[in-house]
This record gives sequence, structure tokens and C-alpha cells, in this order.
Amino acid sequence: MRATLLCTVLGLVMLPLPASAQAAGAGQAAAGQGISKGEFDLASAWRAALLNDPTYQAAISEREAGQTNRAMGRAGLLPQVTASLGRTRMDGTLESPSAGGAVGTEDLDYMAKTNEIRATQPVFNWSRIAEYRQGHARADYSLAVFDTKANDTSERLVNRYFQTLLAYENVVLARNNLQANEKHIVAAQRRFDSGEGTITDVRETSSRRDLSRAELIRRQDALVVARRELQEMVGQSPDRLVALAPKFTPRPLTPPALSDWMALAMVNNAEIRSSQEGLVVAEREIDRSFGGHLPTVDFVAARRVVERESISTRNQDSATTSLGVQVNLPIFSGGLTSAQVDQARHNRDRAGSELAATRERIAVEVTRQYQGVVSGVERIRALEVAVKSTADALHAVERGYEAGTRSVVDILDAQEQVYRSQLELTQARLEYVLARLMLAAAAGSLDSSVVDEVNQDYFKSQPIDVLQASLPLPPANGSAPRLATR
Repeated sequence: MRATLLCTVLGLVMLPLPASAQAAGAGQAAAGQGISKGEFDLASAWRAALLNDPTYQAAISEREAGQTNRAMGRAGLLPQVTASLGRTRMDGTLESPSAGGAVGTEDLDYMAKTNEIRATQPVFNWSRIAEYRQGHARADYSLAVFDTKANDTSERLVNRYFQTLLAYENVVLARNNLQANEKHIVAAQRRFDSGEGTITDVRETSSRRDLSRAELIRRQDALVVARRELQEMVGQSPDRLVALAPKFTPRPLTPPALSDWMALAMVNNAEIRSSQEGLVVAEREIDRSFGGHLPTVDFVAARRVVERESISTRNQDSATTSLGVQVNLPIFSGGLTSAQVDQARHNRDRAGSELAATRERIAVEVTRQYQGVVSGVERIRALEVAVKSTADALHAVERGYEAGTRSVVDILDAQEQVYRSQLELTQARLEYVLARLMLAAAAGSLDSSVVDEVNQDYFKSQPIDVLQASLPLPPANGSAPRLATR
């Protein structure tokens, strides 16, 4: 059954994007497998996304930019060395009284030169100490944000892979439904020609055939869009995709208890970690702002060489070296420093509340995905029974129609039930695998071992041809069935 095949694909799609350059390099080394032929399983689609997804590449650049905060924070505690070079052209007339009371005039035409180099080493500056600590906190925050965005990219890849598989299965089932309706038209026409059927039956089957054809066209459009969305991430048209194994057997969760998954999420979830690092950054901002109330102490060393610095020393050159300690004591800043400290405290409180909200949201997500796995098993079993029972019901209705106790409408309705039950079973299997991977992602434990396990358990099938399934239908054979008169 093709409906069963579809579910396999999902196991690989949830593979998390690596947070390290080493993992990215490994992805690059294997990215080319299957891509030249447009054939992907979940692993190769993930590796292709590492190279081609623009959102993930932007996250890498953002992470690297965030790591420079360590050097930026450290720079404030290191010596600051500056050099200045000044040249001033003096041109004019100097009038000065002589000893006898006369006024003497002197033409001025010379160049004043000033050369200075100054080194300042902070000895005590609380704001810069806080900036140093905050720089490390910001860098750690950028790493946590990257892990969050990498996880988001992984989930986006999973959903697009899932949508492509589901769209393919919709096309297959819609095509099967159309073919069945065309067979019913032939049967109704034959019964009408033999005098056993009615024109109403022929027209009813024709109407259902036309509706199913329109539904198939809509499903093919959805498949084209889904393939294009997946192509955006993998960098090439996905023509063939690996689907779920024909034999679908759910596996027990490890660990089995919801409380264990919740504990893992509180420690390892990337969103919670980024909120925690954001709270640390906010606390360091309080220290940095409070430093405006405290004095600063700097050690200063300077070397200054001047030639004809002023009119009074135009005939003199000097070279001085100075060593000293500079103390700056803030007295009053108009209330600015106090306002900045208050603002930083309010931002710290906001960050703490956001952390609490993130924890609650992740707890809800873990519960949702855990229930999706636990209840998904029972739902799959129920739908497997439903698929069999609807198929048996369709067979019974067909026999009743041949015996004259059922109408063609009953057959069409029963066939629609078969179509819906098969589609729901496919969705349930996909949602089950998706829930397993999303649960691991929410708990921060989605790694290669989890992906390999899911792949081993659920992904064993030949690739499906999604490109062929998305091709337009050939023109319909005639606009209406032949209606003989009698």
C-alpha cells in the first residue's frame, strides 16, 4: 500500500542541524550523495540544507558575530595606547615693547610641532569589569540562539519533507479514487445499456468522476508547491524521496515516562538555554550601569615631544615623560546613572519572566509531543482496522449493487470512505514519527543516534517518484459519458 510507504520519510527529516563547524564539515563531505540525481532521503536532504539553506547560513554568520563579544569585552580591561601628531603653521606679526618704551615688531613664520604617545591601563573600572563579564555572557547567548535557530531549521526541513510526502500520497489516493470512479462509469453505462441501470446512476458516477478529477488537479498543485518549498532548503529539485517502510511497527519510547522527558527539556532545550543566557546578560547590564556611580582609577604613561609649541616658547624645544595615576570621581550626572540602573533592573525582571514563560511553553510542547507518540500508536491501530473495515464495506456494497439492493450512490459513498480512511492512516503514521522527533527536539536530545534509530525502525523503502506524480493530467476523454436511449 502506497499510503504506508509515505510515512517512512519523516524519520530522517527531523535530523537537527549541527551547532559546530566540525559537524557542518561532516555534512558538507556527504552532501553530494543523491543530489546529482535529485534523489533524497532525510539524511541527504539534511546535509544539503546545511550547505544551501540561506536561513541556516545566516544563523552561522550571526553566531560568529556573537563570539566577537568576548574580545570586545576584554578590550576594555587592556591597555589603551594612542598617538597624536600635530603641525601648526604660524604666520603673522608680533609687537612687543622694548626696554626704552618703544614698540618693536617681529615677523612670525615658523612651524609648531607636537608629538605625543599615551598609554592608559585601567586599574579599577567597575563598568568595564561588568562589560568583560557581559561580553562572555553575550557570546554564550549567541551560541544558545544559534542552537535554537538550527533546531528551527531542522523542524522546518522536517515539515517540508513531511508536506511533500503527504502531498504525494494525496495525489496517489486521489488518482486511485479517479480510476475507481471511471470504472464505475463503465459499469453504470453497461448496466444502463442492458436495461438494468438508470440514467441517474450514469450521471451520478459521471459527476463524482469529474469532482475527483478536479480534486486530483488540486492535489497535484499542492505537491508542486511542496516540492518547491523543499527545494529552497536542499538547493535542488527533489524528484525522488525515500518514504516510510511498508511494514510500520511503532517502537516504545526511551525513557518511557513524561517526567523524564520534561527533566531533559528543562536542562537541554535550546530555547530555555538562550533565555537563561539572556537573563545573565541582563544581570550584567545592571552591574555595568551601576559602575557609573563608582570612581575609576587608571595608570597613565605619556611621552611628549614639542617644538615651538607657543609664541612664548617659539625658540624652545622640549621632551617630557610622565607617569601617574588618574582618578575620576562621578559626583552628579543629572540622575542619568540612577535611571540607567533602574532601567537595567526592569529589563532583568522582564528577562526572568520571559524565562519562566519559555519553560512553561516548552513543558506544554513536551507534553503535546509525548501524548502524540503515546496516543499515536492507538490511533494508528484503530485506523488500520478502519481501512480494512471500509474496504470490506465497499466490497459488500458492490455485491449489493450487483444484486440490486444498493444504488451506485452507496458505492461512491463507500469508496469515498475508503479514500478518507487511507489518507487518515497515512497522516497518523507521519504524525507519529514526527511527534517522536519533535519530542526529542523539545528535550534537546535530537542527535545522530536518535536519527539513526528512527531511520532503522521506520525508513526502509524504495524512493517514490514525486516528480512524476506532480505532472499534469492528460486531457479527459470526452466531456460526458455516452447515454444510450431505449
